[in-house]
Amino acid sequence: MKTVRLLTSILLAAIFSMAIEVASEGFIPAALPFAILMIASLVPMPQGVLRMALQVEIWQKDVVDNLYKDNQFAQWSVNADQYVLMGKVVHIPVAGSPGTIKKNLTVFPQTAAKRADTEITYNIDTLYLLPRHVEDIEKYENSYNKRQSMVGEDQAKLIQDGMTNLLYRWAPAVANTILTEGDDAPAAISGGAGNRKKFTKKAFKDIKKKWDRADIPVQGRVCLLTADHYNDFLESLSDAERTDVGRVANLETGIVGKYLGITIMMRSTVLRYRGADNAVAVVDELAEDFAADGEDRAASLFWQKDCVERALGSVKMFDNPNQAEYFGDVYSMSLRFGGRQRRASGVYAVVEALGA
Repeated sequence: MKTVRLLTSILLAAIFSMAIEVASEGFIPAALPFAILMIASLVPMPQGVLRMALQVEIWQKDVVDNLYKDNQFAQWSVNADQYVLMGKVVHIPVAGSPGTIKKNLTVFPQTAAKRADTEITYNIDTLYLLPRHVEDIEKYENSYNKRQSMVGEDQAKLIQDGMTNLLYRWAPAVANTILTEGDDAPAAISGGAGNRKKFTKKAFKDIKKKWDRADIPVQGRVCLLTADHYNDFLESLSDAERTDVGRVANLETGIVGKYLGITIMMRSTVLRYRGADNAVAVVDELAEDFAADGEDRAASLFWQKDCVERALGSVKMFDNPNQAEYFGDVYSMSLRFGGRQRRASGVYAVVEALGA
């Protein structure tokens, strides 16, 4: 193997050297670049230097590039990336109220008033992929690149959990929740026990009325249904309605339908709520002490795109190859990504009611 590498280096050095001599019209003799290239090829580079820098940069970019690939729902929101400071804090200046208007003044001068500007500041969450270890011997025993496979899977999990956390940040309080009213069906949420009321089209009608009364813009109304809620919703439609809902489906953009002017998207899970029917509260599934409860309820989310916000901070990959104490490589990742509600009246959750 070493002999082949040496012969390859000599051949490449000779080709480049002759090319340089031709390009310089003989001013630089081929022997000089040939000697330099051969010496450079024989000098041992620190292990992992070039590979690590290039790979870290590629994977970090890959996280950003694929952030919304299978989570297009997140793009139906206000992008606050430009307001992120130091990769972790969102700082948004907010203009104060406009001036007072009076008609037909007779008294002068009037008192000059300053506009009182404010600001919105909040920290975005940091998600950590805990260190992962790839033993050096696995690089040779496996028929595939285990390291690349692990990094790819971990990257996808980091993005997926980041989106789960974004939905948690958008989740409304109990005042903006609506309970399902369909027939009883076994709980589908992980850890749930007993029956839950099915999701039906009535939820769309109820939320549309609330939005109309609150002057929520008609454009940009969207919902993210759990897979079970979406299927239950379709069952509650007439044949004609079901046909109309699917007319605008576009899997490339994540849209699976539209009903009453509300764009429909789907995800395996969306939100988890817990508590009595009149006092449900959203559950943070990424919390350190999270544990499923038998009475947990699945929930779907409805919002208007200007009523929620997302913010992407820093994305980092840490790569430590050839660690003696691990007999292999160690890597980890972190993602700063979060958001908030901007207008509560534009965000509703449809929460499963407990069944009989």
